[in-house]
Amino acid sequence: MTDGELRRRVEGHLEFVYPAVAVEPLADEVLAEIGLGPDDEAPPPASHWDQHDVAVITYADSITEAGKVPLHTLHELLDDLTGDVVTVVHVLPFYPASSDGGFAVTDHRAVDPRLGTWDDIADLAESYTVMADLVVNHVSADHPWMEQFCSGEMLGSRFLLSAEPSDDLSSVARPRTTPLLREVETPDGPRLLWCTFSHDQIDLNFGEPDVLLDLLRTVRCLVDAGVRWFRLDAIAYLWKELGTSCLNLPQTHEIVKLLRTLLDARCPGSVIITETNVPHDQNVAYWGDGDEAHLVYNFSLPPLVAHTMISGSAVAMQQWLAGLDPPPTGTSYFNFVASHDGIGLRPVEGLLSSAELFRLIAAGHSAGGTHSEFDTPEGPKAYELNVSLWDLFAGDSDTLGVAQFLAAHTIMLSLAGIPAFYVHALLGTPSYWAPISEPPRIVTEHGLPPVERNRRTINRRKLTLDEAVDLLGAQEGIRRRVLVELVRRMLVRRGQPAFHPDSAQTSLDLGSRAFGVIRGGPDWDQTIASITNVTHGQLTIDIEVLSELCPPGSAGARFAAEGCVDLLDDRVHGPGARPSLAAGQTMWLCLESERREPALASRRPRRSPQR
Repeated sequence: MTDGELRRRVEGHLEFVYPAVAVEPLADEVLAEIGLGPDDEAPPPASHWDQHDVAVITYADSITEAGKVPLHTLHELLDDLTGDVVTVVHVLPFYPASSDGGFAVTDHRAVDPRLGTWDDIADLAESYTVMADLVVNHVSADHPWMEQFCSGEMLGSRFLLSAEPSDDLSSVARPRTTPLLREVETPDGPRLLWCTFSHDQIDLNFGEPDVLLDLLRTVRCLVDAGVRWFRLDAIAYLWKELGTSCLNLPQTHEIVKLLRTLLDARCPGSVIITETNVPHDQNVAYWGDGDEAHLVYNFSLPPLVAHTMISGSAVAMQQWLAGLDPPPTGTSYFNFVASHDGIGLRPVEGLLSSAELFRLIAAGHSAGGTHSEFDTPEGPKAYELNVSLWDLFAGDSDTLGVAQFLAAHTIMLSLAGIPAFYVHALLGTPSYWAPISEPPRIVTEHGLPPVERNRRTINRRKLTLDEAVDLLGAQEGIRRRVLVELVRRMLVRRGQPAFHPDSAQTSLDLGSRAFGVIRGGPDWDQTIASITNVTHGQLTIDIEVLSELCPPGSAGARFAAEGCVDLLDDRVHGPGARPSLAAGQTMWLCLESERREPALASRRPRRSPQR
C-alpha cells in the first residue's frame, strides 16, 4: 500500500456504513481498537494456505477426560487421532454462553472457565492454526447489556436492537419459525427486542458505531491469543433496515470488507471465513471482488454429497460442479460434509427437485434423525437435516454404508478448497437424542411431520475419552479402521500439488453413475482425475473414454496412451485398461511420471507477525 492508503480504505468503509458520522475520529478509534496506529500500512499480500492444510471442527469439550482441562484434552486428542496431518483447528465457541451450543455468548472476551483459559488457546495456537468464532449478530439474554437494557441504562439501550409495534417486519428473512420479537419490561414500559435466532439471542444494533468498536476489541483479544482464522457466525443477518429482508445487506458486506482490511494489516496471512447458510449465489457473494472473505463455507456440498450417495446418481452434483465459477484470486471454499450444525437444505434450492429433497429428508428420518424449518411468506420450509453423518450412511456398519461414508469425505478431499472434518464424523458418533424432548418421528406417506424448532443438539454430543475409545472399538473396530483410512487419504492428498486449494478444477462428466473432477494442470506440474462410483454396485471405467473426456492437451488426455496410476491403491492402469470400482470406491488417477509420494505430516502453525 502507498502512504496513507490503509487509513483511506478504513475511512471509505466507514463512510459507506455510517454516512452521518464524522469518519476521521471514528477511523482513529477503529485503528486503535484493532491495534494499529494512524500511520501504519499493510504489508504485501501473504500466503494463506496450501495442499497440506486440513481442518478439524470441534468443541473444546467434544471429548473430555476426568481430572483434565477440556482444552488440554482436545490438544492431546488431536495429536492422537490424526498425528500431524491436521493443521487448522476450528474450536467452536469457547466463551461463556447460555444456550445454542455456545452461540448465545455472555462474554466475548472470556474463555469459559470450565473449558480452560486464554493461555490454553495460545498453547493450542503454537501447534495448530486456530479458528475461532466471532458471534457478531447477537449476544445472550444473560449478557450485561440485556440487564442494562431492561433497567434503562445507556449501553444496553443503545447496543441491543429493538423494534416498535408499528414496524413493518413482514419482509424480514429468518432461519427460524419462532417469533422474531421478545417483549421485556423497562422503566419506560414494555419494549420489543429483535431475536433473529431465539429469544435467548438478542440481536445487536450495528447502526451504533460503538457496537463495531466493541467487536474490534474482541478481534484484538483473539489476535493476542494467537487466533489467525476468524469465522464470522451468522454474518448475513448483521445489518437491519426496515422494509428489507435484513439479509445480506450492503452494509453487512462493507463491514466484512472493513474487517478484511484491518486484519490484513494487523495479522498478515490471517483468514476471514463467512458462515452464510443461504443459497449458493448469496453465499459466494461474500468473496466480494477478492476483497471480502478469504473463505466461504461450501454449504451446497453436504446436501449434494448426501443426495448423490443416497440416490446413486451424480447428475445433480456434476451439474452443480460444472456451473461453478472460479473464486476470485486469493479466495477459496471451506469444504465440509458434516459439522456441529445440520445438513443445510437452503443451499440446494434450485439444485435439487422437491422430490429429490423429500427423498433426502426421508432418508435422514429413516436413519433416526429429523429436520428443522424456517419461515417464508409461503409458510414454513425445510431448513436443515439433523442427523449424524455416520448414521445417515453407515448406521448399521454395512459394507455399502461404510464405503459411502468414506466416499463422501474423499470427494470433499478432491475438490478445490480447504477440507474440514467434523470430530464426530472422524469418530463415527451416532445421533444423540438425550437432550431433546421427543424421539425422532418417522416420515409417513402422508408427508413430513411437524418438528421441533431446534434439533442441532443431535450432532453435538459430549463424549468422555473412555466413551470415544469404546466407540472406535465397537463392532470389531469398524470406526477405527475408517478413521485410519481417512488419515491415510489426507496424507496422500497433501503430497499432491494438484490438490492445492487454488489449483484448477474442471467437472468430469462420466454419466450418472460416477462423480468426476479434474484437478491441477500444467501450472501445478500435475493433473489428477478423481472418480467416485456413487452407485450401489460395481462400475467399470474405460480409461480410453476417460482420456477423451479430459480437457484437450491436459495430462489426463494422455492416460489412454501412457497409462496412469491410482494414488489411493497404487494400481497401474495401462493403455486400454478398464478398471472396476466397487460401490463407493474412489480413484485418484495421474500419470506415473507426475506421481508424488504421500507427504510426511508436519504442522506449520501460522503465528503471523503482530503489529
